[in-house]
Formats: sequence, C-alpha cells, structure tokens
Amino acid sequence: MPLSRRRVLALGAGTGVVAVSAGLLAGCGGRESRSGGTLVVGLPRLPDVLNPVHSTAEATRWIADPVVEALYTYRDDTTIGPVLAAADPLIAPDGLSWTVRLRADVRFHNGDPFTAEHVAACLRRVNDPATAGDWAPWLAGRFGAIEAPDARTVRIELPRAFGALRAFLACLPIPHQASLGDPRALVGTGPFRLASADGGAVVLRRDAGYRDEAAPADAWEFRASADPVADLKAHRLAVYPHPTPDQARRLRKADDTYVQTASGPADLVVLPNLRRPPFDDVAVRRALGFGMDRTRVLRDVYRGDAVIGQGPLGPGNEGWDPEYTPYGRGVSPTASPKPSPSATAGPTVEPERVTAMLGEAPVPLPRDGVRFTLLAVVGDAGELPEVARVLAEGWNRVGFTVVVEQVDAATWAARRRVGDFDAALVDRRGSGYAVGRTGFAALAPAVSTGGESTGYVNPELDRLVEEAGATPDNARRARLTRVAGEIVARDAVVLPPVYPKVVVGRTGRVESVNTRALAAGRLSLARLHRRG
Repeated sequence: MPLSRRRVLALGAGTGVVAVSAGLLAGCGGRESRSGGTLVVGLPRLPDVLNPVHSTAEATRWIADPVVEALYTYRDDTTIGPVLAAADPLIAPDGLSWTVRLRADVRFHNGDPFTAEHVAACLRRVNDPATAGDWAPWLAGRFGAIEAPDARTVRIELPRAFGALRAFLACLPIPHQASLGDPRALVGTGPFRLASADGGAVVLRRDAGYRDEAAPADAWEFRASADPVADLKAHRLAVYPHPTPDQARRLRKADDTYVQTASGPADLVVLPNLRRPPFDDVAVRRALGFGMDRTRVLRDVYRGDAVIGQGPLGPGNEGWDPEYTPYGRGVSPTASPKPSPSATAGPTVEPERVTAMLGEAPVPLPRDGVRFTLLAVVGDAGELPEVARVLAEGWNRVGFTVVVEQVDAATWAARRRVGDFDAALVDRRGSGYAVGRTGFAALAPAVSTGGESTGYVNPELDRLVEEAGATPDNARRARLTRVAGEIVARDAVVLPPVYPKVVVGRTGRVESVNTRALAAGRLSLARLHRRG
C-alpha cells in the first residue's frame, strides 16, 4: 500500500545533516523538497533491542517502523486500514474466528515471500507468555489455534471475543519468522532495510525492491546525541524526537530550529500501592489526587507542552472526555508555536479540601501525617526527577511527608512484582505504543485480573474493560472505556499529574512533522524528503 504523503516527516538538508549529498546542496537558495541523501535522527540513547516483537520502547519503534510493517495501520483520521493485509479481517458472527487475507506482492528484504506462516509464527510468539516480552500484558494467552491454511490466509481462533484485536494488529509488526528469536534482528518488508547496527549508529538503507513508491531518502542514520540542541542548530542532526522540556524551550528560542507537538500515547502516572497502608484507604488516595500540584508540573516542568491530568485516559486515548474534569478545568497553552509558560494555568490545590479528605479515613492517621516514599522510575524521560520533586513539594505543603527515591526500570519491575513500594511515578509510554489509541494500557493498573494490577479490586471495572476488549465497535469501546476511566479516577487508582505531549525537535530544513502520525504514537519517516 503506498504510504500517504500526509504521513510524512520530511527532513531538510544542510551541511552535516545529509553528509552523502552535501555536494548537491551547495548553492541551493530555496527550500524545495528534494530526494536522496542520508538523514540523521538523534536519540537520547540507542536501544539495545531493535526487534519490535521483543520491545515496545519508543526508540525501538522509531527505528523499526520503516523496516518492519504491520498487517494494519492507523490512518491520519485515526481509522485503521490495511498494509500487509489485503483487506479488513473477516470476523465470524460470534466473534471467535478471524480470517485475514494477505497481499500477494510482498517480499522480505532477504528475498523471501511474505506468507501466512510468518504472520502465524509472530502471533504464536506473542501468544506464549514465555516469549511474549513487552506484548505479554496485551496479547499473551489471547489466542487459541493460529493457522495458515494457505500462503495468503491467516485464521485466528479466539477462546473469547476480542473485538479490539484489529487495533493491536495495527501496532504489532510482523518480522521474518527466522528473526523472531533475535532481539537485535531487524528483517521486515518495509521501504528501508537494516544496513548496520554497530559503531555507535544504526543505519537503514532504502530497499530498492520495495513493492510501492520508492522512499525519497537514500538512508537514515540513528545515533545518540548528548546535546541535541547544539546538534540541531549545527545541522549535525535533522530531527530529534524526544527533547526534554528544557531542550524544547531552547529550540523554540534558537534560529531555524522548531518544535512540534501532538497529544499522543504518552502516559505519565502516579501509581499508589493499594495493597498496603496508607493507600489501601480510598480517602487517602483521593487526598493524594487533590493534593497534586498539577499546575506547577504543567508550567514549571513541561512549560506548557502538556494537558492537565484528570482521569487515567488522556487526549491520545479512545474514551477521553475533555469535559470530565474532577480536579478542575486547567487552561492549556494557546496554539502559538512558542507558548509562554506564564500563559498556562490550571486547578489550584486547596489544602483545606485535602485535610478534609484525610479526615474521612476510617482508620485514624498518624499524628505526624501521612508519610510515604515516591519512586521516580527514571528512563529516557529525563524530566521525571523534576516532576517527582515538584509533586513532593506540593504534597509536603498539604499534610503529606514525602521522600523521593530514584530507581531504574529494572529495579521498579522487581519491586513492583513483590509489592515493595508506596507509590511510583512512571512513564508508561512503551505501553501506549503497544495498544495504540485504545485505553487498555491506561486502565491496566486498575484491572484486578491483569499482571499490572496495583491491588484494586472492582468487578464492575473488570467487566467494563473486558466488554471494551470484546467489542469490535469502536464507538461502543470508547463509551465503555470512558465509564471505566471515570471509576478509576473516582477511586484514585491511577493518577496522572499531566498528560505530556509527544514533542519533536527539527531544523528549519525539515518539513513539518505529521502531527496526526505522532498522535497515533508513530514517528512517520518513510516518505521523508530533504528540504533545501
């Protein structure tokens, strides 16, 4: 399926950005779109895992998406259309059998034909809890028999209805079955193929045999950048897709560098541990929610590149209701390309209300107030320690005594598994890349039967989420998740201080980022042109 130009992030050229074609740029006075060249994309760090069946981390997906395609994809209007599939799936009346027909003109980069066996092997892997990896919370155990009756047909039998499956099939890349076991392998059917992954860079080269329109760029190079602002200003990078809020501020002030944002699946949440005091008490959790200084997080940390947090569902999710504002209506930045932090406002913390809520706790609280440790799970989102500091300062002013402890993702996973935490501040962006626009990742910590449960038990909530997963009707799924989100917000199970926006920095020699693709959790680079 030809890739739409609307799903394009087109990079411009300049000295140091397009090294192989620097000669072509000499004397260029215009900014027209041009083909060819090597385009350099910076990342906070290069991922250890390149195979997208092993990891849903955003850096992995940014590199892998041009190489390994999925059966379906999110269109610009957020509907889902076929890529490797030939058409929409055929679903049995009882919803328990899905048949997917495949395109006949697709080949892997090694020349092998793309067949149903490759799809079946990938689905079997993510269905097995022992090999599912990051996909386990969403797909492990979801399938029954997975068959390939012929080279162009995949048949999926389900033990129970899973109407949301098509959304997951739009997120799950299908690599060559021989590469499934290798976390560094990257063998797909996309417009680019892996050329090298050593020497501190990952290089993708255009696949001359790609079935559809040839990609404009000759190659992409992904490399780590310690100072992306300097690298963008000097045109050593063309795009940096994860600037911190401070870096975004500096890029907005610099000449010929720009920042674009979109509300996508960027989940930043505080997760109280409901399995032990003090957060086994809903009154204390509600006090925690109302004691969050969301305005300072929005203004002082994200500098306006976020939306005030309310329930677990954010603007990038199905079921998000902008009119649902249990913590008061905040005023987001204007649409100005350079929003002023002083122009942002939000709900004000009311200490008296927090005190009243703490007084509703059925068990008397300690005389010296509610004490707890907030784990700040530090990863590529470099602003998390600052968010934790601002939240702790706010809570300390309204009756809590909070200590912040920074941990890495592996430590958090181990402590979460045994319940060794009071509350944690977590960036759950990788989950968003696995589930697309659905609300399942946002609601997962509240589902008692799931592996991410924080101890909340509510059969009504579990039923709503199960029904949302079962229905193939997008509108009904959105309604169900909206109700589920309001229950989770009411009981203060998942507490987002803000919904951070997806932020991309670029040079002026780069055409605008497709913000619709960003809103679907994708950095769409495949139809990239230089601009010079």
